[in-house]
Amino acid sequence: MHGPFLQAHATHPDGRMALALVAAQMDAQRAARPDFAATLGLIYLTDALAHQAADVIEEAQQRWPGVQFAGTVGVGVCASGVEYDQEPALVMLLMHLPREQFRCFHGRQPLAGDDVWTALVHADPATPDLPELLDELANRTETRYLFGGLTASRNRSLQW
Repeated sequence: MHGPFLQAHATHPDGRMALALVAAQMDAQRAARPDFAATLGLIYLTDALAHQAADVIEEAQQRWPGVQFAGTVGVGVCASGVEYDQEPALVMLLMHLPREQFRCFHGRQPLAGDDVWTALVHADPATPDLPELLDELANRTETRYLFGGLTASRNRSLQW
């Protein structure tokens, strides 16, 4: 029995090429799992690709229509058995989860708090009053448990 996840990673100075390499890995994994239907995707880019983030996300949405994507930028990113630091890289996790079990949220579409168990949060450390905002967000979940991380970039801090 396979879990509800596929993961892939690649390094390339062109973000779209890194995504193409990741897509090839995903396609190979998916071939063994015809029942896998991705609904949620996490994309993490090193800050060397931050200036290409919009193109990468747009391309991912075209490759996997109907998948909701979230993610952020880091100075380094990790995947199973590999760490990319100080180089252009992309890490992706595709998940096969029932749509009613997750919801993407952001400042313009906040988390409502109705039956929210926990939250995966990506935040910009430069956000004013971030500790208070995180505490408020935790209070909107049943467990008060938040996990995730802060954007870490030498140039552009981005979350999607």
